[in-house]
Amino acid sequence: MIIKLPRLLLKWTFQELRRIDEEESKRVQLVKKLSLEPFPQTFVLESFFLAELIQSLTPSANEEMIFLTGPKLGHIRIVSRFAAPTPINGQSPVFVSASARSVASVLIPIIEQGAELHICAHSHPGSGPGATTPSGTDIKCLGKLQKNGSPAIGCIVTRDGCVRFFSILTKFQVLILGTGVKELSKNVYHITQPDRY
Repeated sequence: MIIKLPRLLLKWTFQELRRIDEEESKRVQLVKKLSLEPFPQTFVLESFFLAELIQSLTPSANEEMIFLTGPKLGHIRIVSRFAAPTPINGQSPVFVSASARSVASVLIPIIEQGAELHICAHSHPGSGPGATTPSGTDIKCLGKLQKNGSPAIGCIVTRDGCVRFFSILTKFQVLILGTGVKELSKNVYHITQPDRY
């Protein structure tokens, strides 16, 4: 009996250690899976705010740009305000550019206020959803920003109310609240202008 008890105890101990090891292995696999599939950033916008954005970015035939910000709650980004206007280096109907210094002069106050850059928005010439396709320059600029750690996404609008949200590296989804919104395809919308409601 004395010999059997230590064997049973030893057998039970090994079984428990094996069970604990299996549970820990499952927990580690779950943590790895969750870290590989993070919850995407969710950008929440109001349709009326988007209509105002389109009007702000299309006052003339030239491309315009503006940075958007607002509160952040975890992965939820509420896009609710325009940053100060960015001093422009040059613009035409097919491009708009600003120096790194002028962009910094706009973005630093946003960060100092405890907010973050949510969206880099600009206009494109043309009409319809195809005109909102990001150019090589758009992809390069946003890609550089995202490679440096920014979760901001891009937005391109046209004068006829088409809006495209895009990203190079950041997983995201867009939620537009309000009326006058028609989803044309993934992350591409048509926004009815307020005077047309």
